[in-house]
Amino acid sequence: MRPVKLDLMLEYRYLSNLNTYNNELLFIDTLADSNNNDYTQRLHSLNPENGEDKIILEDKRIRYSVVDNKLIIIKRGSGEFKETLIEDINGNKLMILPLNLGLIESLNDDYYYVEASIDLKASEYHTYSDEEKKAYHESLKKESDYLVLDEYPFFFNGAGFINGMRNRAFIVNKHDLSIKAITPKTMDVEGHVIIDDKLYLMANDYESMKQMWSSVYEYHVENDTLECLYHNDHVFVRRLVRVNDKLCVLASEKTCIYGQSFYEIENHELKKIYETEYMFWNSVGSDCRYGKFRNSMTKDGVLYILNTVNERSLLESFDGHELKELTDFEGSVDDFTFIGDELYIIAMKDMKLEEIYHVGDTVERITSLNEDVLKDKYVAEPERLSFENIDEIRGFVLKPINYDENKKYPMILDIHGGPKTAYGEVFYHEMQLWASMGYFVAFSNPHCSDGRGDDFTDYLKHYGATDYDDIMMFVDEVLKKYPAIDEERLCVTGGSYGGYMTNWIITHTDRFKAAASQRSISNRVADFYYSDYSYDVTYENGIPNDAEAIKLFWDRSPIKYVDNAVTPTLFIQSTEDYRCPFPEALQLFSALKWKGVETRICGFKGENHELSRSGKPSHRLRRLEEITNWMEKHVR
Repeated sequence: MRPVKLDLMLEYRYLSNLNTYNNELLFIDTLADSNNNDYTQRLHSLNPENGEDKIILEDKRIRYSVVDNKLIIIKRGSGEFKETLIEDINGNKLMILPLNLGLIESLNDDYYYVEASIDLKASEYHTYSDEEKKAYHESLKKESDYLVLDEYPFFFNGAGFINGMRNRAFIVNKHDLSIKAITPKTMDVEGHVIIDDKLYLMANDYESMKQMWSSVYEYHVENDTLECLYHNDHVFVRRLVRVNDKLCVLASEKTCIYGQSFYEIENHELKKIYETEYMFWNSVGSDCRYGKFRNSMTKDGVLYILNTVNERSLLESFDGHELKELTDFEGSVDDFTFIGDELYIIAMKDMKLEEIYHVGDTVERITSLNEDVLKDKYVAEPERLSFENIDEIRGFVLKPINYDENKKYPMILDIHGGPKTAYGEVFYHEMQLWASMGYFVAFSNPHCSDGRGDDFTDYLKHYGATDYDDIMMFVDEVLKKYPAIDEERLCVTGGSYGGYMTNWIITHTDRFKAAASQRSISNRVADFYYSDYSYDVTYENGIPNDAEAIKLFWDRSPIKYVDNAVTPTLFIQSTEDYRCPFPEALQLFSALKWKGVETRICGFKGENHELSRSGKPSHRLRRLEEITNWMEKHVR
């Protein structure tokens, strides 16, 4: 078997945007374009009966939708003004909307429902004359050298600075294309459901400080009114879904509860109809995905929704009474759709890259877009390992290529992000690369990981405490089971939460010979105030005020314990990462430098928190090259 090479990722095809049109499957495959240092996308139409696969569109970025049984292509307009061009598959113009369009759906026979990003300084942009539009864009140019902030949140990872921006809801008349805003300009729309021409919205209305408590509204088309159906300053409304032609809410009623239960709304109150401790998303990590994926849909009154249970992502159905598992394999369901009653999924299964499968009595693969790229390559199979701490802790080990139990090998411990994500039996390029280079690779799901219920996931209880004990005990168990691992050549890496834990590890033990901390947090007090999400932590965990947060977060900041650090440490950080901002790496890097500990930063200009998954191809290669070279330098 040939080894997996670093640049093999340039040959992977990432599948996404699975949909149905004219009894065929639509999907996008994305391939790295090394020459232009970006990606190329192709829209496919696949006949699942005879396997005929047609490429119907190729472009750098494809946005498509099926609306009123028509396949539409959504593009940004080429003119000087903010507009969205909607075409058919042949490039014929269907409409131009003076909106920065997010989505478009059919509301009823007369209206489309539309969401679009607006600037509060030009909230009525859709009504402007050309002269008014020109004046607005000229004002933006004059202000381009300045950054004025007067709201929170003021930026968001992947979106940049969002101060003064909202996601606003509109209806568009299908007959004359006239546009009407249906939500106040200050209201940020976070989700919607259409049920029998009725429109329900989940939204957060604010002028200065966005709160965690989203409200549920019904928009009445007939008299153009917006009615608040539910609001509570202590209940986390997470999502709106449709079950049996009724509006249901996925919500958490208490702090420190991350799982969501199903509710109906009666007389402005929530009525629980089904209790769970799941978060209902695909949180099984991989660095081999790219694009948009469906999380849920309703068909014939039944809700179909992705979920993470233990170490696998699966598809479930909910009929209002019972939650049923529809897939039952180790791996990850990434996307799904139906043709009639036939279910199709994009999945990572059997340690393969993404393919499309038909789900019936068995799960049968119907594409082979990635078959050749891994042909004759060494793909290490995850070997399961578990032990008891407070709860059962589960993890995996990959053996190195050409494994010989009589030899000694270095090991890389890889820690996932989140922390509310999980490792499973899916293909991970970086791990397979290291196994092909002669490393053992170990990875586990400590406390805080997803898929195991509220107490296991409890962020405040376990973060920077139980989770560290879990990880260290997992390493001990791995060393016991695999005596071929050289205890003097252990390395550690991880991104996001995994970067935080890497920082925690180097400030609490000297057992690792090298560390690579990626998109990390080193000072949780600072991150609390300037990350795009961390202020939410106070609400979710019931922290009463800033003073309590500062005390708690300082005690759980790796930089507080930097005097203990001796491990050579590489930092990988992106300049536009607003989830774990660049100064988080700079702080610990500087502290290690002052201590005389070997350290290095490789910063990535223009990249954000998604560097390892959707960064520019050359940047993704450089990131992995930096980490790998750092490990090689210190253990070979």
